[in-house]
Amino acid sequence: MAVFLLPSLKLKQKKLEKSYEEIVHHFLMKQFAGYTASAGNIFGYWRDEVTGREYYGEHKEYKVSFRGKNRVEMLQKFLSQLAGELDEDSIYLEYGEDAWLVYAKQLR
Repeated sequence: MAVFLLPSLKLKQKKLEKSYEEIVHHFLMKQFAGYTASAGNIFGYWRDEVTGREYYGEHKEYKVSFRGKNRVEMLQKFLSQLAGELDEDSIYLEYGEDAWLVYAKQLR
């Protein structure tokens, strides 16, 4: 199972008349045939290691179940693209016992 956190307020933004929440929904349904999402009191704090600046964010948590590392790579590519479009530096992702940040793809 993979778990990832997306910035809840930015999911309301639109791209080509679809909210990012809809874009995520369609991707997960097409690629994984289902998912679970949790909203509410999900928030986090983190510090930029270079500047020392502290950040705060409210999130929506998504869970998707699948087998195979190639599926993780596909999800990671999608999240990297999404991070870039949402102007996020990174997105938190867990898979099994591992957790890491997926950094934004540089958009042109």
